[in-house]
Amino acid sequence: MHVALIMAHPDDADIYCGGSVAAWRLMGAEVTILIATDGSKGGNFNPEDLAKLRSEEAIAAARVLDANLIQLNFPDGELCQSEEFSVKLTTEVLRLKPNLLVAHAPNDYHVDHRAVSSASLIAASFRAPVLWVDPMMGNDFLPNYYVDISQFQDLKEQAILCHKSQGPGHFVEMSRVQGRFRSAQCGRLNGFAEAFRHDPIHPFADIRSLIPPPPQLKPIVVNSST
Repeated sequence: MHVALIMAHPDDADIYCGGSVAAWRLMGAEVTILIATDGSKGGNFNPEDLAKLRSEEAIAAARVLDANLIQLNFPDGELCQSEEFSVKLTTEVLRLKPNLLVAHAPNDYHVDHRAVSSASLIAASFRAPVLWVDPMMGNDFLPNYYVDISQFQDLKEQAILCHKSQGPGHFVEMSRVQGRFRSAQCGRLNGFAEAFRHDPIHPFADIRSLIPPPPQLKPIVVNSST
């Protein structure tokens, strides 16, 4: 099995679904992270220097998660203006032949993320199902798949911390809060989970075997007969 993650910025895969990457690797899946932009606008640095630094950080994080990495290096913040990006992404998907694509949700808060979402749907057409990843703090997102990442939260945090230029500490804290919340939605109050959404479109596909297991359901209310 081959899972391809299409993310806008160098740290997105680690923040949004780093635990699931580790879970897919445990399943024996090959995981490839495709980073669309060079991240050159993500801080008060010289853009060229920052792009180089963020590339190095992404390589280190991918090594932590044992994932393949492809950096497309389109200009940060300009994906919505790039027809070339959609063509390049489709070419990469045709080459990789993944069983599953993971991308930003169509209603994500960031314009680059929404551009990735749109291009991913085009690239996946009749080739692979698409799984939308939970956006920052889960705003306006209704998941229908959850992955238990309790045993991988520490590894996820290690990957996030590789992105030193981004002040990663607050992203670690946010991932903990969001992970606890998504796990609690499954009835497990002391674990961590990542959430996804799959909107079936033609051709329909059963993706359940492609996704790592959710938290073990622990009902909050138990009915008893007396």
